[in-house]
Formats: sequence, C-alpha cells, structure tokens
Amino acid sequence: MEKEKLNLPETESEHILTVEEVFSMLHGLEELKGKQYEETFRREDEKGLYMLEVVILGEKGGKAIELQYMRKGKYPEGQTLTTGIHVVYYENNIPIGGYLIRL
Repeated sequence: MEKEKLNLPETESEHILTVEEVFSMLHGLEELKGKQYEETFRREDEKGLYMLEVVILGEKGGKAIELQYMRKGKYPEGQTLTTGIHVVYYENNIPIGGYLIRL
C-alpha cells in the first residue's frame, strides 16, 4: 500500500543574515546607540553566521547589557526555533530581564 502524499505549501528558503546585516540591526537598537561595545562570541558554519554576542561597555553600578543574535537551528552551543536577537540585562552578573526580537 502506497503512502498518501500530503499537499504542503512550499516554504520559501530562509534568508541567512550576513555579519554586516546583524551588526546593522544591533546598531539600530536603542540599547546600543552611541555606546561602546565588545564582541564576545562569534560562530559561523557553512551557511554563514549563526551566533553573535556583544556586551555593551560602560554600564554603571555592576550593570551590563548583552545582545545575542542566533539563527534558527541546532548548534553545539544550543538550539532555537526562531532567528532572533536576545537583549539581556544584567546586574552584578545576574540576568534581571530582557526581551526577544524575532527576525
């Protein structure tokens, strides 16, 4: 007996952001505008950039802001179902809040 084929809509191929496109998006965020930052982590595979982390420098009172881009997929560092930028606020090295921008 032959299996019935499902008529699923074709999915468009996902646009993989370049390093320049990710930095352009990060620079558009209010948290990064006009501030110094340090790139702390970058990973690429055969498709291109899949993970990038930057920390905003000069935050006072033990506070820091981390911006992390991660492309949808499963990687040695973790996995995610959606491509996005995580904005995480830290105080004394403890995460105290944040949000996700889905791309």
